[in-house]
Amino acid sequence: MSAAVPVPNKAAAVPPSEVIPENTDATVTERTSRASSPPNVPSQEDGVAFAWDPSSRTLRQTHPVSIGAQHPLFLRHNPRFDMEESTWASVRAFLEPREAHPDSDDLILPSLAVARVFLGLFFEGFYDQSPVLHLPSLRVDSLPAPLISAMIVIGATYSRIRHTRRFSILMLDRARQNLQHSIEGSRTLTRDPHIVYAYALLVYAGLWCGNKGAFEAAEASRGALVTYARRLLPPPPRPEPRGDDDEPNADERRWRGWVRSESHRRLRWYVFVIDAQFPVILNMRSNMSLAEVCRWECPDSERYWASPSATTWASLLHGSPYPPTRPFSLAYRALSMPRGNGLHASQPSPTGSGFGCWTFFLVLNCLASQGVDWSQDWSMNLAEPHDSPFVGGSHTRCTTATHNPYLAERLQARENILASLDAWYDRFIITYRETDSYFARASHILHGLLHIHLHTSLSDIQDALGKDGPQGVQTGLSRLQTFFAKGYAGHFRTTPNPPPESLDLFARAIADSVSIMGSQDLQTTTPYSIFGVFLSHVFLWAVTKTSPEALKAQLGVRLCELAASSATVGESELREVLELALSAEDGDRSRGVLVHAAQSLVRLGTWGASLNLALLLQIRANG
Repeated sequence: MSAAVPVPNKAAAVPPSEVIPENTDATVTERTSRASSPPNVPSQEDGVAFAWDPSSRTLRQTHPVSIGAQHPLFLRHNPRFDMEESTWASVRAFLEPREAHPDSDDLILPSLAVARVFLGLFFEGFYDQSPVLHLPSLRVDSLPAPLISAMIVIGATYSRIRHTRRFSILMLDRARQNLQHSIEGSRTLTRDPHIVYAYALLVYAGLWCGNKGAFEAAEASRGALVTYARRLLPPPPRPEPRGDDDEPNADERRWRGWVRSESHRRLRWYVFVIDAQFPVILNMRSNMSLAEVCRWECPDSERYWASPSATTWASLLHGSPYPPTRPFSLAYRALSMPRGNGLHASQPSPTGSGFGCWTFFLVLNCLASQGVDWSQDWSMNLAEPHDSPFVGGSHTRCTTATHNPYLAERLQARENILASLDAWYDRFIITYRETDSYFARASHILHGLLHIHLHTSLSDIQDALGKDGPQGVQTGLSRLQTFFAKGYAGHFRTTPNPPPESLDLFARAIADSVSIMGSQDLQTTTPYSIFGVFLSHVFLWAVTKTSPEALKAQLGVRLCELAASSATVGESELREVLELALSAEDGDRSRGVLVHAAQSLVRLGTWGASLNLALLLQIRANG
């Protein structure tokens, strides 16, 4: 998506006049073919992330969504996943309002041809991050109407055509309400994998569509989704090999039985991924734990899942009846255990060659949840910016930690997480360095997000942006400055220079943000790309805003070193903005970092959450 505001140059220390207005459908730029429909009606809550007033006005769809016959979406549409007219009729029936409501006439459904385009865009733009349905054997017309509705909602989000943002939000709300009504009428639906998958997609769309009312509904629905996934019956057993397995249809029978079992397994893991987004992205604890999922089987390799036929699938097995299965506990140990750890020191160092990219990503999500839990617990030890959890003047962790065994234990827990993270990353790079799958890209970004959690307080970042009102802004900034200058984990009372880990996090935040914005593939890896850019920029803003001149000079030196070693950083607009922010001229120029963040988030505007965060940062920069 083209940016709504010009890319900054060295003079970009003032905010753009507008990021993307939330009350207009005007075209973003002359170079883009879509207009930005607002994810929300403008309100005073725009300055706080995800804040919503239930009494505020709701969106209304004033124009139908239409696509011209010669539009590129029609010309390149793949009819592989087209639904029949009778299926579309059942979807329309499902979306009829169940009870009288003032807004019941606001949803204007498109034609069958447009709905088919949206359905195709779901598989083209979104399927890779939720590979639950088995595409080689999929018959779209066999899917229930709630699931097709959820797919259309998400597919429309990827269309980038006029009025689709409003349409997606309104259809999402109708589908969510009607699905909940259907579940209340028949609780057996909560044991239907297709219905649970539809529920999961609606929760995901609600979280990241950008509409704050939809976000709140999705947040509330998360618990129900996790409960439904827990209560699903175990995956259907794979058919046992029989004496007649030399028959021509034996491979077909085993393949279809394996597909049912694997799809069920993947559904539960997809719910786990959605639940894991809450701690990593939203700073809320997850509902599902490692202990809960450790006995689940890992998703099978994509080469089996993508096999176009039973014959091809069987040829990959080399005589085995089914692909090998591994419990997740085995994958977790193998991928996150540091080399030479404990009783396993004499064993060969494990590698990740036997595990799929999705499994790597799942293990990283477990480490990320642990990191967020640690960070939240640790921040409770530091009630005020000037507090130090240690007494005495020693500058070494080992000595200072002995004054408080509890804090020593917490510091060791952090070291264990960091060691596991390093072990995971070493194996990931060896195994999937050149892989361009969604889960590989998301892993790269999530790895950087976890480092932010382990080296600073996300709660204080939220306070610095005004989550708890103006009175909490300065407290949040002061705490962030203290953590950066003295170290988040060590938090020593006096040091002449910030610890190396603080300077390393400063450099990592720059490199990660530049990396995301420099790659079209990483930009599309939502929602991780959105929050990778958002948190990196906000951290950089807080550091540059609160650092004294001596520390700014050190940061400037580190920035020059990073620019010299990385051509992408050296040529980036972010480097220019940071140079201005770190300069001693004309007072505080840190607001330019927020401006650059807003402009970057607009470019990630396929999902409306990025536009909400862009507007929030624009308001903060102006404030």
